[in-house]
Amino acid sequence: MKFVAVCITFASRPVAWTMYAWSNENWRTSQLKVKPPHKFVIAKGSAHVAVTRAFVDFALNDPRAVDLLEWMKDIRAPDEHFFPTLNHNPHLGVPGAYKGLLTY
Repeated sequence: MKFVAVCITFASRPVAWTMYAWSNENWRTSQLKVKPPHKFVIAKGSAHVAVTRAFVDFALNDPRAVDLLEWMKDIRAPDEHFFPTLNHNPHLGVPGAYKGLLTY
């Protein structure tokens, strides 16, 4: 019998958590999810954030953010993916988010 070791590192965990639909926090289904809307690159981070009022307005009212939140309804830990994903997709132009530029 051949055994295959599977190692999910911290970096690959968001992929495992967002690739399948979850019936609740601990039970993953076998249903694969469609790709995220609007070419989002999914990021994982803290559910606790300090953001600007403009960022909050974007998260609540922009159709792309609303689509993302709807897509995340059946992933594991959507609260740990939603804000980091909005923050780490510079092509969206989210006010107050990381733009991919380092300036000192």
